[in-house]
Amino acid sequence: MQQQHLLVGVDVGCRKHHVAIGGSGGITEQFEITHDARGFAYFFGRVSEQARRQRLPVVVGMEGTNGYARPLDQLVKDKGYTLLNVNNLKLARFKEIFASPTKTDSIDAQQIVTLMMMAPFMEQVKESLQPVLTVSEIEQQLKRLSRRRRH
Repeated sequence: MQQQHLLVGVDVGCRKHHVAIGGSGGITEQFEITHDARGFAYFFGRVSEQARRQRLPVVVGMEGTNGYARPLDQLVKDKGYTLLNVNNLKLARFKEIFASPTKTDSIDAQQIVTLMMMAPFMEQVKESLQPVLTVSEIEQQLKRLSRRRRH
């Protein structure tokens, strides 16, 4: 992330997600969305408004907790945004180093943005953020078939 980006951190939950938006100037906005079409529409409305206003490309960092990131993760990719998977264990270590007074979901979303801001400066942080690549339809079918076979 050498150039400027609008950074979006999403702390994933089973019924709702906490979102923090920021950049080089720190956190600019925080909100909560429900895990449904209405919440996703609200998310994309707020993010695209910020991206338009600041004229920046969007990078979303999201935990892949227990599959609760779906379908939001795919919608982020479909929108053309860069999606980073945040390693939960490395995020926990990062939060130990940069401790906050309490543990809340909104603070976790802020910490994801902070982690993304620090990535260009710390080699260890880069290992915590893995780009989620677009896979072809054939690869998706193979994945579904191999999972079905395992069961």
